[in-house]
Amino acid sequence: MDPARLAADNAVPPSGALAVGQTLVVRFPRQVHAVRSGETLTSIADRYGISLRQLWRNNWPLGGQSVIHPGDVLVISYFDEKLGPAVLNGYAYPFIDQALLDAQLPYLTTLAPFTYGITASGSLLPLEDDRLLAAARQRGTRPVMHLSTLTESGQFDTKRGALVLTDEAAQSQLITEILQTVRYRGYAGVDVDFEYLPGRLAAAYAAFLARLRRLLAAQGFFLWAALAPKTSAAQPGLLYEGHDYAAVAAASDAVLLMTYEWELLAHTLKPLQIKDS
Repeated sequence: MDPARLAADNAVPPSGALAVGQTLVVRFPRQVHAVRSGETLTSIADRYGISLRQLWRNNWPLGGQSVIHPGDVLVISYFDEKLGPAVLNGYAYPFIDQALLDAQLPYLTTLAPFTYGITASGSLLPLEDDRLLAAARQRGTRPVMHLSTLTESGQFDTKRGALVLTDEAAQSQLITEILQTVRYRGYAGVDVDFEYLPGRLAAAYAAFLARLRRLLAAQGFFLWAALAPKTSAAQPGLLYEGHDYAAVAAASDAVLLMTYEWELLAHTLKPLQIKDS
Protein backbone atom coordinates (compact mmCIF):
# COMPACT_ATOMS: atom_id res chain seq x y z
CA MET A 1 0.00 0.00 0.00
CA ASP A 2 0.98 3.64 -0.28
CA PRO A 3 3.56 4.39 2.47
CA ALA A 4 2.15 7.91 2.80
CA ARG A 5 -1.31 6.53 3.60
CA LEU A 6 0.15 4.00 6.04
CA ALA A 7 1.95 6.86 7.79
CA ALA A 8 -1.14 9.06 7.87
CA ASP A 9 -3.41 6.31 9.21
CA ASN A 10 -0.99 5.69 12.07
CA ALA A 11 0.05 9.28 12.85
CA VAL A 12 3.66 8.48 12.00
CA PRO A 13 5.78 11.65 12.29
CA PRO A 14 7.16 13.35 9.14
CA SER A 15 10.56 11.76 9.82
CA GLY A 16 8.98 8.31 9.39
CA ALA A 17 10.52 7.17 12.67
CA LEU A 18 9.14 3.92 14.07
CA ALA A 19 9.81 2.12 17.35
CA VAL A 20 10.58 -1.56 17.80
CA GLY A 21 7.36 -3.26 18.88
CA GLN A 22 5.14 -0.43 17.62
CA THR A 23 1.81 -1.61 16.19
CA LEU A 24 0.65 -0.26 12.84
CA VAL A 25 -2.87 -0.49 11.46
CA VAL A 26 -2.80 -1.68 7.83
CA ARG A 27 -6.01 -1.19 5.84
CA PHE A 28 -6.29 -1.84 2.12
CA PRO A 29 -8.47 0.60 0.15
CA ARG A 30 -10.99 -0.99 -2.20
CA GLN A 31 -11.98 2.26 -3.90
CA VAL A 32 -10.41 5.73 -3.80
CA HIS A 33 -11.27 9.13 -5.21
CA ALA A 34 -8.92 11.91 -6.33
CA VAL A 35 -10.39 15.26 -5.33
CA ARG A 36 -11.12 17.65 -8.19
CA SER A 37 -11.45 21.41 -8.13
CA GLY A 38 -14.83 22.51 -6.80
CA GLU A 39 -15.65 19.24 -5.05
CA THR A 40 -16.63 19.04 -1.40
CA LEU A 41 -16.82 16.14 1.04
CA THR A 42 -20.60 16.26 0.77
CA SER A 43 -20.60 16.13 -3.03
CA ILE A 44 -18.13 13.24 -3.02
CA ALA A 45 -20.17 11.32 -0.46
CA ASP A 46 -23.32 11.86 -2.54
CA ARG A 47 -21.55 10.72 -5.70
CA TYR A 48 -20.66 7.34 -4.19
CA GLY A 49 -23.84 6.90 -2.18
CA ILE A 50 -22.21 6.93 1.25
CA SER A 51 -22.75 9.19 4.22
CA LEU A 52 -20.48 12.08 5.10
CA ARG A 53 -19.93 10.36 8.44
CA GLN A 54 -18.65 7.23 6.68
CA LEU A 55 -16.36 9.31 4.50
CA TRP A 56 -14.85 10.80 7.64
CA ARG A 57 -14.47 7.32 9.14
CA ASN A 58 -12.72 6.05 6.03
CA ASN A 59 -10.25 8.94 6.11
CA TRP A 60 -8.76 9.31 9.57
CA PRO A 61 -6.30 12.07 8.48
CA LEU A 62 -9.26 14.40 7.81
CA GLY A 63 -9.71 14.68 11.57
CA GLY A 64 -13.46 15.11 11.16
CA GLN A 65 -12.91 18.32 9.19
CA SER A 66 -14.26 19.25 5.76
CA VAL A 67 -11.16 20.90 4.30
CA ILE A 68 -9.93 19.11 1.14
CA HIS A 69 -7.75 20.16 -1.78
CA PRO A 70 -7.57 19.16 -5.44
CA GLY A 71 -5.34 16.11 -5.76
CA ASP A 72 -6.12 14.72 -2.31
CA VAL A 73 -6.91 11.01 -2.45
CA LEU A 74 -9.84 9.89 -0.30
CA VAL A 75 -10.78 6.32 0.54
CA ILE A 76 -14.35 5.51 -0.45
CA SER A 77 -14.30 1.93 0.82
CA TYR A 78 -11.96 -0.72 2.23
CA PHE A 79 -11.58 -4.45 1.71
CA ASP A 80 -11.97 -4.95 5.47
CA GLU A 81 -14.59 -7.41 6.65
CA LYS A 82 -16.60 -6.00 9.53
CA LEU A 83 -16.50 -8.02 12.74
CA GLY A 84 -19.98 -6.90 13.75
CA PRO A 85 -21.85 -3.96 15.27
CA ALA A 86 -20.53 -2.04 18.25
CA VAL A 87 -21.66 0.88 20.38
CA LEU A 88 -18.89 3.29 21.33
CA ASN A 89 -19.59 6.01 23.88
CA GLY A 90 -17.28 8.88 24.78
CA TYR A 91 -17.30 11.45 27.57
CA ALA A 92 -16.16 15.02 27.01
CA TYR A 93 -15.75 18.11 29.15
CA PRO A 94 -17.26 21.33 27.74
CA PHE A 95 -13.74 22.75 27.38
CA ILE A 96 -12.43 19.88 25.22
CA ASP A 97 -10.20 20.97 22.33
CA GLN A 98 -12.40 21.39 19.26
CA ALA A 99 -9.99 19.62 16.90
CA LEU A 100 -9.79 16.60 19.22
CA LEU A 101 -13.58 16.50 19.52
CA ASP A 102 -14.12 16.73 15.76
CA ALA A 103 -11.59 13.97 15.06
CA GLN A 104 -13.24 11.48 17.43
CA LEU A 105 -16.94 12.12 16.83
CA PRO A 106 -17.22 10.23 13.50
CA TYR A 107 -16.10 7.08 15.33
CA LEU A 108 -18.43 7.47 18.33
CA THR A 109 -21.98 6.17 18.48
CA THR A 110 -22.83 8.45 21.38
CA LEU A 111 -21.27 11.42 23.16
CA ALA A 112 -21.96 12.25 26.82
CA PRO A 113 -21.02 15.82 27.79
CA PHE A 114 -19.69 15.70 31.35
CA THR A 115 -21.75 16.44 33.43
CA TYR A 116 -25.12 17.68 34.68
CA GLY A 117 -24.82 17.80 38.46
CA ILE A 118 -27.19 18.36 41.37
CA THR A 119 -27.61 21.54 43.41
CA ALA A 120 -27.82 21.67 47.20
CA SER A 121 -31.62 21.78 46.91
CA GLY A 122 -31.75 18.76 44.64
CA SER A 123 -32.33 20.59 41.36
CA LEU A 124 -30.42 20.02 38.14
CA LEU A 125 -27.08 21.80 37.90
CA PRO A 126 -26.86 23.07 34.28
CA LEU A 127 -24.03 22.41 31.82
CA GLU A 128 -22.65 24.53 28.98
CA ASP A 129 -23.05 21.84 26.32
CA ASP A 130 -24.09 23.86 23.24
CA ARG A 131 -20.78 23.44 21.41
CA LEU A 132 -20.56 19.71 22.07
CA LEU A 133 -24.13 19.07 20.98
CA ALA A 134 -23.70 21.04 17.75
CA ALA A 135 -20.51 19.18 16.86
CA ALA A 136 -22.06 15.79 17.67
CA ARG A 137 -25.11 16.39 15.49
CA GLN A 138 -22.99 17.63 12.60
CA ARG A 139 -21.03 14.37 12.63
CA GLY A 140 -23.91 11.98 13.18
CA THR A 141 -23.17 11.15 16.84
CA ARG A 142 -26.11 10.83 19.24
CA PRO A 143 -25.80 12.94 22.40
CA VAL A 144 -26.49 11.36 25.79
CA MET A 145 -27.22 13.40 28.90
CA HIS A 146 -24.83 12.52 31.73
CA LEU A 147 -26.20 12.95 35.26
CA SER A 148 -24.01 12.73 38.36
CA THR A 149 -23.82 14.02 41.91
CA LEU A 150 -21.13 16.53 40.95
CA THR A 151 -21.37 19.87 42.75
CA GLU A 152 -20.57 23.43 41.71
CA SER A 153 -17.06 22.88 43.04
CA GLY A 154 -16.49 19.85 40.78
CA GLN A 155 -16.67 17.16 43.46
CA PHE A 156 -18.97 14.16 43.79
CA ASP A 157 -21.18 14.64 46.83
CA THR A 158 -22.74 11.82 48.86
CA LYS A 159 -25.25 14.13 50.55
CA ARG A 160 -26.71 15.36 47.28
CA GLY A 161 -27.19 11.82 46.07
CA ALA A 162 -28.82 10.93 49.37
CA LEU A 163 -31.16 13.93 49.14
CA VAL A 164 -32.47 12.85 45.76
CA LEU A 165 -32.87 9.23 46.86
CA THR A 166 -34.64 9.94 50.16
CA ASP A 167 -36.68 13.11 49.53
CA GLU A 168 -39.71 12.39 47.32
CA ALA A 169 -40.32 16.03 46.43
CA ALA A 170 -36.68 16.66 45.51
CA GLN A 171 -36.58 13.49 43.40
CA SER A 172 -39.76 14.40 41.54
CA GLN A 173 -38.46 17.88 40.81
CA LEU A 174 -35.11 16.54 39.57
CA ILE A 175 -36.80 14.01 37.28
CA THR A 176 -39.04 16.72 35.86
CA GLU A 177 -35.99 18.86 35.08
CA ILE A 178 -34.19 15.86 33.53
CA LEU A 179 -37.11 15.12 31.20
CA GLN A 180 -37.36 18.78 30.20
CA THR A 181 -33.62 18.96 29.48
CA VAL A 182 -33.60 15.75 27.44
CA ARG A 183 -36.44 17.00 25.25
CA TYR A 184 -35.24 20.59 24.90
CA ARG A 185 -31.57 19.77 24.32
CA GLY A 186 -32.26 16.86 21.97
CA TYR A 187 -30.60 14.11 24.00
CA ALA A 188 -31.22 10.48 23.01
CA GLY A 189 -31.19 9.24 26.59
CA VAL A 190 -29.64 9.61 30.04
CA ASP A 191 -26.52 8.08 31.62
CA VAL A 192 -26.75 8.16 35.42
CA ASP A 193 -23.56 8.03 37.48
CA PHE A 194 -24.19 8.35 41.24
CA GLU A 195 -20.92 7.60 42.99
CA TYR A 196 -19.98 7.39 46.67
CA LEU A 197 -23.33 6.05 47.86
CA PRO A 198 -23.53 4.21 51.19
CA GLY A 199 -24.91 0.68 51.20
CA ARG A 200 -28.14 1.74 52.92
CA LEU A 201 -29.11 3.63 49.73
CA ALA A 202 -28.58 0.74 47.29
CA ALA A 203 -32.27 -0.16 47.07
CA ALA A 204 -33.33 3.49 46.85
CA TYR A 205 -30.86 4.08 44.02
CA ALA A 206 -32.19 1.15 42.00
CA ALA A 207 -35.75 2.36 42.62
CA PHE A 208 -34.83 5.85 41.40
CA LEU A 209 -33.33 4.40 38.24
CA ALA A 210 -36.42 2.26 37.63
CA ARG A 211 -38.70 5.27 38.03
CA LEU A 212 -36.59 7.44 35.76
CA ARG A 213 -36.35 4.71 33.13
CA ARG A 214 -40.11 4.22 33.09
CA LEU A 215 -40.72 7.93 32.49
CA LEU A 216 -37.97 8.21 29.87
CA ALA A 217 -39.17 5.14 27.98
CA ALA A 218 -42.69 6.57 27.78
CA GLN A 219 -41.21 9.40 25.68
CA GLY A 220 -38.85 7.26 23.60
CA PHE A 221 -35.62 7.80 25.52
CA PHE A 222 -33.26 5.24 27.11
CA LEU A 223 -31.52 5.00 30.48
CA TRP A 224 -27.97 3.86 31.18
CA ALA A 225 -26.25 3.48 34.54
CA ALA A 226 -22.52 3.61 35.26
CA LEU A 227 -20.96 1.19 37.73
CA ALA A 228 -17.51 0.70 39.18
CA PRO A 229 -16.20 -2.87 38.61
CA LYS A 230 -15.95 -4.91 41.79
CA THR A 231 -14.80 -8.39 42.71
CA SER A 232 -17.76 -9.36 44.90
CA ALA A 233 -21.15 -8.12 46.09
CA ALA A 234 -19.66 -7.60 49.55
CA GLN A 235 -16.74 -5.44 48.42
CA PRO A 236 -16.47 -2.50 50.86
CA GLY A 237 -16.13 1.15 49.90
CA LEU A 238 -18.42 3.99 48.81
CA LEU A 239 -17.73 3.25 45.15
CA TYR A 240 -19.27 -0.21 45.55
CA GLU A 241 -21.66 -0.56 48.50
CA GLY A 242 -24.41 1.64 47.06
CA HIS A 243 -24.59 -0.27 43.78
CA ASP A 244 -26.59 -3.50 43.70
CA TYR A 245 -25.49 -4.82 40.30
CA ALA A 246 -28.54 -7.01 39.71
CA ALA A 247 -31.01 -4.32 40.78
CA VAL A 248 -29.29 -1.59 38.75
CA ALA A 249 -29.19 -3.84 35.68
CA ALA A 250 -32.89 -4.62 36.02
CA ALA A 251 -33.69 -0.91 36.29
CA SER A 252 -31.62 0.19 33.27
CA ASP A 253 -31.48 -0.36 29.53
CA ALA A 254 -27.70 -0.81 29.70
CA VAL A 255 -24.86 -0.64 32.21
CA LEU A 256 -21.44 0.93 31.64
CA LEU A 257 -18.48 -0.38 33.62
CA MET A 258 -16.20 2.54 34.43
CA THR A 259 -12.94 1.19 33.06
CA TYR A 260 -10.70 3.67 34.82
CA GLU A 261 -11.19 1.34 37.80
CA TRP A 262 -10.41 -1.79 35.78
CA GLU A 263 -6.62 -1.43 35.73
CA LEU A 264 -6.54 -1.81 39.51
CA LEU A 265 -8.41 -5.11 39.28
CA ALA A 266 -6.77 -6.58 36.19
CA HIS A 267 -4.21 -8.55 38.14
CA THR A 268 -6.71 -10.13 40.54
CA LEU A 269 -9.64 -10.99 38.29
CA LYS A 270 -9.91 -14.15 36.26
CA PRO A 271 -11.02 -13.83 32.62
CA LEU A 272 -14.77 -13.29 32.34
CA GLN A 273 -17.11 -14.71 29.74
CA ILE A 274 -19.53 -11.94 28.80
CA LYS A 275 -22.89 -12.94 27.39
CA ASP A 276 -25.62 -10.82 25.83
CA SER A 277 -28.61 -10.29 28.09
